[in-house]
Amino acid sequence: MTGYTRLVWGDRVSRYAYYKLKDMITNVEALAWGIGFIEFWVIMWIFVFSPSSPQEAGWGEAVVKGNIAMAYSFLGILSMSSAAVGLTAGIYRSSFARRFITKFGRLGPASLIAEDFAGSIASIVLFAGVIFFSVEALSYARWGTLVVPENPVGVLADLVLAGIILYWIAYDIAMALIVARRVRGVSGGSMLSLIVGFIVYAQLWVSFGKAAYAVPLAPVPALLMYHSLGTYPPIGAYLLWLTGAGKVEAIDLRLAALSSILWVAALALIAVVLTRKGGAVSVEELGM
Repeated sequence: MTGYTRLVWGDRVSRYAYYKLKDMITNVEALAWGIGFIEFWVIMWIFVFSPSSPQEAGWGEAVVKGNIAMAYSFLGILSMSSAAVGLTAGIYRSSFARRFITKFGRLGPASLIAEDFAGSIASIVLFAGVIFFSVEALSYARWGTLVVPENPVGVLADLVLAGIILYWIAYDIAMALIVARRVRGVSGGSMLSLIVGFIVYAQLWVSFGKAAYAVPLAPVPALLMYHSLGTYPPIGAYLLWLTGAGKVEAIDLRLAALSSILWVAALALIAVVLTRKGGAVSVEELGM
């Protein structure tokens, strides 16, 4: 049983969140995929996909800064999506412990979900933070350019927002599997979070148009770019926008923020419904 599920009668309320965070940041598999795998793409982005001499490629300082901001925005979301894969499996595996804790411990169902939420958000934002600083460090080593966000608080808020959306996606997937009694579907189902991350990553090349507002996480890179650079980003096709090779539609930042907030509310509501239904599923039916 994982570390964060070792909560027993008499422990403080903060203990569960502590073990949840500790389990995520010490899990070798989570670190390998959420940080190691994404760091590979950080290196590829900066040292392979980007020109060694921005001046020779016709890049000005503004374009270099935009390239760096895109790197930590999109790769940060991929890192968070990879971390969310482990969240789905962890939520599923801890189902028995969660019932034991709420029945015999001091934590009620609502408090337990809040603790799980806090520990999960902290861990996946931490993953994104590692990617952020590695992009900054390697970019400075490559080009001597350091991108300081125009609005650091806004960047942090955007990362937390992305983490919240990914948490509820992971939670809903896990609870849907429990309700459907699909024990063998955990491995495949947990990958849906990463698939969502790669769908968002595709906006580097293509624009979803108005449909981007209807896709979870899709507007978040634009919010990150805005708070990083202080300029209005496009609704998609970021590479086209960055190089000035064609016209792209500007994003409506208010609608982007509203879309993200509505997704949080919808996913949280689905979680409540699935949690109530999942309570009727016995441990024996889950194969535990």
